[in-house]
Amino acid sequence: MTTKRTPTAAMDALRVRTLRGDRLTDLPDAQREWVWRSLLKEVRRAETMALGHLSDEQYERGVARVRRWYDQRLAAYKARPKVVRPVTPLVKPQRRGFWPFRQGGKE
Repeated sequence: MTTKRTPTAAMDALRVRTLRGDRLTDLPDAQREWVWRSLLKEVRRAETMALGHLSDEQYERGVARVRRWYDQRLAAYKARPKVVRPVTPLVKPQRRGFWPFRQGGKE
C-alpha cells in the first residue's frame, strides 16, 4: 500500500490542530496515526510550537492528550477478538500402486 506523503507545512498544521484538541476524525486512520506518532516522537517540535504559538506547557498538555488517545486506540485494537483458523494436518498423498515400470527389470 502506498500512501501519499503530506507536505511538511501541512503536517505541521495538522500537529497544531491535534495539540489544540482536534482528534482529526476527518483524516484516514493511517494518516491520523502518522500525525499522533510524530507528536509523540517530538518531530519538528520547535516548528510546531512556533506555528501554533504554543508555550511549553500547552505543548506538553497536548502531547499528554495525544498519548492518552493513542493508548486508547492501541487498547481497542488489542481487545478485538483474534481470528484463529483451524489448522488441518498435512495429509500425504496415498500411493495408488499403479506404476507402469516394474521394479527389478523382469516381468
